[in-house]
Amino acid sequence: MASTITTVTTKMQITIPEEVRRIFPVQAGSRLSWSVEGETLVARRVRGVSELRGCLKSEVAFPGIEAEKAAVAAYRARHDAAKHRRG
Repeated sequence: MASTITTVTTKMQITIPEEVRRIFPVQAGSRLSWSVEGETLVARRVRGVSELRGCLKSEVAFPGIEAEKAAVAAYRARHDAAKHRRG
């Protein structure tokens, strides 16, 4: 990709050039993380939790939120009981 120049506005805003948007999937509302690496300004897209849905594959089906809550409650009960036995 050829170098593209943008201008920073008085409100410290920039426009992401179309050539970059075609390669780098950003849209209105996207969040970017900015960092400085040497003399280079780097922008990285910050993904929200909803964008990560399905990125980790599992052979085990999710049992549902109620089953998860019951498992957490059972764990806490065992943990509290063990804690009281120890003194």
